[in-house]
Amino acid sequence: MSLLRDKILAAEDIKSEQVYIKEWDVTLEVRGLTGRQRGLYLQDVIDAKGKMDFQKMYPMLVVMSTFDPETKEPVFLAGDMDAIAGKSGAALEQLAQVAQRLSGLNPEAIGEAKKN
Repeated sequence: MSLLRDKILAAEDIKSEQVYIKEWDVTLEVRGLTGRQRGLYLQDVIDAKGKMDFQKMYPMLVVMSTFDPETKEPVFLAGDMDAIAGKSGAALEQLAQVAQRLSGLNPEAIGEAKKN
């Protein structure tokens, strides 16, 4: 096998950051999405007409990217999206911005996904 391939596959390349959320008085670990997660996220929040589902966008990203910094376990389950949507918009914005940056979900990437 290729040494380069082995090196790439063994790389720990998912970035993470600790984020303090004042509204909840908690520190969470936010991780960038994997390639598979990123694709599923974009597929789920962009409809067939290329329109973004803003009601799903932040809750889904928070569910997918937020972990307990001590246990490294996910904080939320997929079924928590409606409950998360009812939480502070400022807190969701803060978490989502970090997750977007760590996942390479910049406006250009989202625009490209809308076209496809």
